[in-house]
Amino acid sequence: MTDNDARETGQRGNQGQDRPPGPDPVDSVLGLVGDVQRRIFAAGVRRGVASVGSRPKEEDVWGRAIRLEAPEPRPAAEEVFDIVRRAAPEVAGHLGRAGLSLADAVGRTWGVLERSLEQAREEGRAAREAEEAGGRAQEPGAGRV
Repeated sequence: MTDNDARETGQRGNQGQDRPPGPDPVDSVLGLVGDVQRRIFAAGVRRGVASVGSRPKEEDVWGRAIRLEAPEPRPAAEEVFDIVRRAAPEVAGHLGRAGLSLADAVGRTWGVLERSLEQAREEGRAAREAEEAGGRAQEPGAGRV
């Protein structure tokens, strides 16, 4: 008997002995799996038939959990007030920061306008004084008293 023949018959290590081949472990595992599948299927069919023929059970834990998680409908006004109650602080904060930014921008703009108006007044005053000084110098008796 060759080594390949021994593998095919499941007689590893007893090549010289005349023992009948033992059951293949793979076949026995497949037989157990098939048996378990049949039992599970039969139990499921029995439960299915029993549940169809019997009255409905009390609500189970899953049904109670789903019922407790499902929100009950609330009046629209209550939902709107809840939204306002939650969003108002955030909106007020944003409006407050926006108001501070606006006040800062208006203050800086006002400062720029004041400086430009003051500068225009100074330039106008300097121009008038220069004209008056230039006009007095050209008059014939402006320097005599």
